Amino acid sequence: MIGTPPDAFYKIRPNREVMAEISFETRMTWSLGIISNLLKVPKKHLRLALEIIKNPKLETEILEKGKMVKRTFRFGFRQFTLVKKGKERQILAPHPKVQLVFGGIKSWLEDLDVSHQNAFGFVKDRNPKKAILSLLGAKHFLGFDIADAFPSITVEMVAAALARLRISEVVLDILAWLVTYDYNERRRLPQGSSCSPVILNLVYRPMCDEIEEICRRHKISWNVYADDFNLSSREISQDLKIELLAVPARHGFKVKERKTRDNLGRTIPHVLGLTIVDGKIHINRQTKNYIRRIIYAALTQNAYSAERVAGVIGYVCHIYGDEENWPGSILRVWRQYQSERRAE
Repeated sequence: MIGTPPDAFYKIRPNREVMAEISFETRMTWSLGIISNLLKVPKKHLRLALEIIKNPKLETEILEKGKMVKRTFRFGFRQFTLVKKGKERQILAPHPKVQLVFGGIKSWLEDLDVSHQNAFGFVKDRNPKKAILSLLGAKHFLGFDIADAFPSITVEMVAAALARLRISEVVLDILAWLVTYDYNERRRLPQGSSCSPVILNLVYRPMCDEIEEICRRHKISWNVYADDFNLSSREISQDLKIELLAVPARHGFKVKERKTRDNLGRTIPHVLGLTIVDGKIHINRQTKNYIRRIIYAALTQNAYSAERVAGVIGYVCHIYGDEENWPGSILRVWRQYQSERRAE
């Protein structure tokens, strides 16, 4: 069997028992053509990506933002800590050559439309504002987060998700291995890879289907943005809350207890960093102060670039629309910033 030419190997569609007798390296070599056609990525890029990922301590010269830099990539990823709003996240940035392949996987899965219809994170033409708009018209809001969203997804979970797409077993395990990395004695999905978000949505699909069934029976509106599940209804009983919070465990996930939110139908709901007041969406106080500080620091100290200011202002426009609807604290410093820039 080891000497069988690739074409014949694919035609006989071997089962897992047969493939178990063939080395992973051999199957990987034979599968390059199939994977290349599937992802629309040249085989030479695939070969290079596989060599980088297989080498645990590859040091290489890469071109990044116009400068030649030397960095060590462990398992094809460069690890760094991202601090956002005082919270640390461990990010694994793929080697640029590996990222080319991951980009192909991302495009392939997006074309297959693998995300649940209620998934608003990492999906084209969906965003936090649209997610919240789908929840309006109710008083009781419940929210919960999945703990360690990306690294909680194992290579076995990825393989099972790909199998649901009826991917050939010839390449299924290889694709699952390719998009994961060794962490805590198992291969897991990295945060930082361009294809990880769409794979997360794919893996979440059965969990979302089960939540959808419960919510449909009880007339609950719901959505998920990345690892953040949000639900709204006229009333969500304690028994129903327990039933909903038990769903992730059946799919191999844990709910982050300290981030479970329940306004009990009485207090102002906070969803995806936004606040709902009198049926309208507002940026919460903490984020408004953060945006105002960025603009003010850019104005008085040149601490932030014009592009950074444009980014946060774009977010304000996205939520509030025309300037006449903006919060006064942001509008005042923004107009001062504009005035100073015109004077310059």
